[in-house]
Amino acid sequence: MSSTEARVYLALLELGPVTANRISERSGVHRRTVYDALETLTEKGLVSFVIEANKKYYHDESPERFLEILRGREKDFQSILPELLAKRKLSKEPQEVTVYRGKKGLKNVHELMLKSKNVIYTFGSSGKFKENLGNVYYAQWTKKFVHNKRRMKIILSKALKGKEDYPEGIETRYVSEEFVLPSSTSIWGNVVFIQIFSEQPIGILLRSREAAESYMRYFRLLWKIAKE
Repeated sequence: MSSTEARVYLALLELGPVTANRISERSGVHRRTVYDALETLTEKGLVSFVIEANKKYYHDESPERFLEILRGREKDFQSILPELLAKRKLSKEPQEVTVYRGKKGLKNVHELMLKSKNVIYTFGSSGKFKENLGNVYYAQWTKKFVHNKRRMKIILSKALKGKEDYPEGIETRYVSEEFVLPSSTSIWGNVVFIQIFSEQPIGILLRSREAAESYMRYFRLLWKIAKE
């Protein structure tokens, strides 16, 4: 119901069976507009009229009529709801976000990497793994990496070329500084792991097929332009 229709209907409730002129006077709506509103309200089954002495007298249908209309619309909507749901394109894959704070939290995620049989793709790396998580842990992690026969592809800054010896199973390529991000991102399977080595290290683990595919597109683009 439009605001004009509402004003006309409320005036009719207060006045009872009356002419359009009286409705116009009570509602403050121009007579021509009142006629238009009465016509649409009649079509909706909210107003009816009788003709007496060549004059048309309008009267309201009970406000309970609104409930009948709403029930009818709900029934109509329920009939098309399955079709609307079928058209809804949302991922059926579970999605989960976990935030890790501190070095211990980041180490937990790096252990998850070792358990995955998927290739690990990393870009934006600043080469601060050893510096932030410690030489001892770095040595232990790389030893497990080789023992578990894991594979990784890393995109690094050209400035880091030749400064680190990577174990077997890790393939590196290099890009200019402009492509290096302040955070490091790793993708394996349906997992995306973003880690920021700040004073208080933080990591964000996202389990999402769509997110992983999106980040992988970016990785492949960088991998193509990166140099060995």
